[in-house]
Amino acid sequence: MNKHLIRISLITSLIPAFSWSAQAETALEIMKKNEEVRKVNEFESRAKLTTGNSAEKTEKVKEFTFWRKVQADRIHNSTLTRFHSPAEVRNEGILILENPDGKNDVLLYLPNFKKTRRVESQQQSGSFMGSVFSYSDIATPHTSDYLYKTLRQEKCPGAEHASVQCHVIEALPVNEDVLERTGYSKSVVWVRTDNFMAVKGEYTNAQGELFKRLEAGQIKMVDPKEKKWLAHFLSIENLKTRDYTRLLFSNVKVNGGIADAVFTQQNLQKVR
Repeated sequence: MNKHLIRISLITSLIPAFSWSAQAETALEIMKKNEEVRKVNEFESRAKLTTGNSAEKTEKVKEFTFWRKVQADRIHNSTLTRFHSPAEVRNEGILILENPDGKNDVLLYLPNFKKTRRVESQQQSGSFMGSVFSYSDIATPHTSDYLYKTLRQEKCPGAEHASVQCHVIEALPVNEDVLERTGYSKSVVWVRTDNFMAVKGEYTNAQGELFKRLEAGQIKMVDPKEKKWLAHFLSIENLKTRDYTRLLFSNVKVNGGIADAVFTQQNLQKVR
């Protein structure tokens, strides 16, 4: 092969790498905007968790109060849930403290046993209070946890978002720790082009099987001054078992002044 052909061959071989790099940079910027617009400084809400199976008619409903506050680093969050009904879960609480190293602290308080149990990292992909959501789903994803690639742009799914275009972004865990914590080897997310809120997600498990689908609705601006948005309704389905969970937020109060002491083990163990 002459030098001219060798030079062409080398340039051609590098095109996919440059293409990936450009796509990844664009996708990263999109997901950074997504993280920024949903980063409400603090909010408190009532919440209803409804779980069922598409092959059955019965549903189970749990109601709780939800508190979330951005930590001092302005990136990670602290989250507390306190359950009110049904009676068998009353006063149970879950405290999630996100850490910069990605190894989140998750504490589960069981008042019937007067015991607090730590949910280890490898267990955080497990069910959150019997729902299709995992503990990791309730914590928030951060751009630093993933490598991104833009797949395409298309009409957003769902009637609520039908008039808007969406970026379709592929996300791969940046390391084994993220994979272990989330249980997802790949995620595909539909992000609106106008407000950068995600409206749909599809999640592949560690075995490479598509097994969860998430849809978001009732997306409202809750902090006009800082231009922050919140999805008030989330629906997630396990595509293998056909189990589903719907999460509805109501009576949302934003930036009302939630004390840091709310997100402590001492407060978690208080029985209301």
